[in-house]
Amino acid sequence: MEWIRPTLLWGLLGLLVPVMIHLWNRKKERVIYWAAMTWLNQEESQSSRSLKLENWILLVIRMILLFLLVVLLAGIFWSGLDLKSQESKILHLVLPEEQVVEEFRFELAQAKESGQSVFWLASGFPSFSFESIKSLEFSAENLQSYLDEIPEQVDSLYIYTSLESSIFPKSTYWVPVNPKFKIATISKVKPKYPSFRLGSGEVLTVDQVGNLVKLPEQNVESSRPFEPISVAFIELTENKKVEILRALTAIQEVYGLTFQEVDSAFAQFIFSDILPSSLLEGQFIFLTGNQEFANSNQKYALASSSFQTWDQITRKGILPELILAQILKKIGFENKVAPISFSQLEQKFQLIPTAQKAQVANTNELILALFLGLFFLERFLAYRTRL
Repeated sequence: MEWIRPTLLWGLLGLLVPVMIHLWNRKKERVIYWAAMTWLNQEESQSSRSLKLENWILLVIRMILLFLLVVLLAGIFWSGLDLKSQESKILHLVLPEEQVVEEFRFELAQAKESGQSVFWLASGFPSFSFESIKSLEFSAENLQSYLDEIPEQVDSLYIYTSLESSIFPKSTYWVPVNPKFKIATISKVKPKYPSFRLGSGEVLTVDQVGNLVKLPEQNVESSRPFEPISVAFIELTENKKVEILRALTAIQEVYGLTFQEVDSAFAQFIFSDILPSSLLEGQFIFLTGNQEFANSNQKYALASSSFQTWDQITRKGILPELILAQILKKIGFENKVAPISFSQLEQKFQLIPTAQKAQVANTNELILALFLGLFFLERFLAYRTRL
């Protein structure tokens, strides 16, 4: 049992009102004799203000009515009455991609036959059918809005997809339950990536599964020399500059990319707390301030006041990853079908915090029906007792 608005329970103090009314009706009376009383029957001349059984019942009913009214306003969630939670609900979401559907055709058919919910991963969750895939449109930018439509009562969530990074462009997706992924192993035509000769004698390229790797030069057919990446720091605190330099050092140690600090007018990549009034053609800026900026082909917000602050990024240790992703795009490694690892996909999906979930009372109908029944009974007794 959980209260939705517990502060409204102070309204229970109103239970004193009917008690005070009945006590007032029971106050000591003063008998006034008048001449006509001698001709009245003895029963008629007696006081009718004694507290009868009906009065006690009326008092209890009025107190219960006030109690139900307060409970109705405060809202109560009773898990025992939540019929939906008692039934195990399984939801299957399928990426509208022919290769994914073909690989899991048997599993999806079995899920539909067993009465489980199977929908396309698209706006409005269209009902799944093998014939309707051509009429669907999937937008990776709107993936979070699709996931927001998942009901909270879902016990198990299965997502059928591939590991293409273009499907999951954001770093975090919020879901009400941890999903179980069904990954299609069928891949599209492998893209062509550039190859760069590093100073260590190795070549930086992409392997067959889409991972960025360093290979011996003799194992690569053709490559071009890699020039140091020029960077600049403007309007930046010393602590942030130190964190960025550490991230660049980590990138250099793992992938062999070298960086050279130059004047901002000649830098390929700029790190700054604020957005300058203008950028030269070909320049790219990383914004480190906790502000709101729309990312574009020339700027990228590393920190955001509403999503991930700078302190959260450094604490999680994901700064090198964020910087490297944008640098690789600019030096020619961007590809729409580059895969991500299964562990990376799992890390992108996070449970919605309980405090952010909308709590809805599931007892309102029951309480309202009980309230109306008692209200009519109270009116009937009040009419009879004239109280």
